[in-house]
Amino acid sequence: MFDTVIWLEIHIKLNSPNKLFCRCKNEQEFDDLTPNTHVCPTCMGQPWALPVLNQEPLEKAIQLWLALNCTVQLISQFDRKSYFYPDLPMGYQITQFSKPTNIDGSVTFFIDKEFSEERTVWIVDAHIETDTGKSIHSAGAVTLDYNRAWTPLVEIVTHPEFSTTQEVIWFLKHLQRVARFQDVGDGDMDKGQMRVDVNISLKPQWSEILWNRTETKNMSSFSAISRAIEYEVERQTEILNNGGVIDQQTRWWDDVAGSSFVMRSKEDAMDYRYFPEPDMPLVSISEQQLSKISQTMKPGPYERIKTYKDAYKFNKEYINALINDVDVNQAFEYGVAQWNPPAEVAKRLVWPIQRRLNEQQVWFDALAFTQKQFLDFLLLIKDGKLANAQAKIVMSEMIAHGTNPEQVIEEKWLKPVDEDQVKNRLDQIFKEKPDLLEDLKSGNMKPMWFVVGQVMKLSWWAADPGMVNGLIRKIIG
Repeated sequence: MFDTVIWLEIHIKLNSPNKLFCRCKNEQEFDDLTPNTHVCPTCMGQPWALPVLNQEPLEKAIQLWLALNCTVQLISQFDRKSYFYPDLPMGYQITQFSKPTNIDGSVTFFIDKEFSEERTVWIVDAHIETDTGKSIHSAGAVTLDYNRAWTPLVEIVTHPEFSTTQEVIWFLKHLQRVARFQDVGDGDMDKGQMRVDVNISLKPQWSEILWNRTETKNMSSFSAISRAIEYEVERQTEILNNGGVIDQQTRWWDDVAGSSFVMRSKEDAMDYRYFPEPDMPLVSISEQQLSKISQTMKPGPYERIKTYKDAYKFNKEYINALINDVDVNQAFEYGVAQWNPPAEVAKRLVWPIQRRLNEQQVWFDALAFTQKQFLDFLLLIKDGKLANAQAKIVMSEMIAHGTNPEQVIEEKWLKPVDEDQVKNRLDQIFKEKPDLLEDLKSGNMKPMWFVVGQVMKLSWWAADPGMVNGLIRKIIG
């Protein structure tokens, strides 16, 4: 019997305006971008074109490091990592190896759907490095697009602490949310903004010594990562059960074939010939700069989940809806800050809006209305200018057309009715059906909800049912 030991190397693309060492635009999506249009002599590795570190990606990286509870080293350095890829224009990567800017982080996250079980994983380091370009394979030919070259990445390296696929996926989802809530990156795996290398080693249950590991490279979906882990554990187990030895390898995952294949024998650090990047000075971060960035930090997904679960008593459906889309979360937090009742704000967001997002497979910012309009909608309910039944109609129009809530109220005659109007409706009903009033006065309360329903119908559902109920009781004494 063997134990599985897993550790991860996660590359998260930063969303800074410019690339790491030049002024070329750092695009977040490349599929619809004309190849080789966001390049310059520097990011193409041309002679005498020297790199200059931009502050925006550095500060974005520091934000991410602080969110991962890392120790930020005030003096750090970049190193040159030499290896050949066709889409690596200069034949080396600028990264951090011997003295990364941050080390020794820790991440606490939930590992179940009920948000009841927690895990803490320790981070070796989370260093800055440049991305490669992109090789495009089509019609038997390979073309190269260098728009992505030198865009900024943070590579997060964990300790070997995972033992199950479930823990890995929950951690990665949490990490994706951390990047989004701190606004340092989108982490969209479909767009290559978050890529994962999975290292797997088996060991005898009675031993602490790990056998040779394999690294499965550059996976960009949670489902592919899950299948790759299960495949590799089964493959290594079969080899060991047959008396074989695990070769240290780098492998690539073919999700269509459902298997992995050898890319190369796994290199060690000396194979990359690391040495201090000669074109870059040491990186110096002041205490003042670190303090200023710390003040911009927002609560992360773990802290938000704890608040929603323990303080607000939300169920898992509410919690998931509020943490999976940053814009939905911002609308919720803004509504709570301006209005106060968290359950009421969440109810207005989760059911009609989240359902529409799920149906259309879009984010909140793709909807027709704005966060300001949503707050206006909440305040109309708070001020008694919009009854509950009408609120559903107004929200439906906002979602469909982006119409201002007050405009919907005017156009559809949805203004709430006052007490005098309700009394007039009751007088009308009891005049037409006096037996109802007699039954109620005699103590037979069965017709009560029929009368309430009639008033609601006559008022186009604009009356407050509680008010109607109270007025009926006053009439019958």
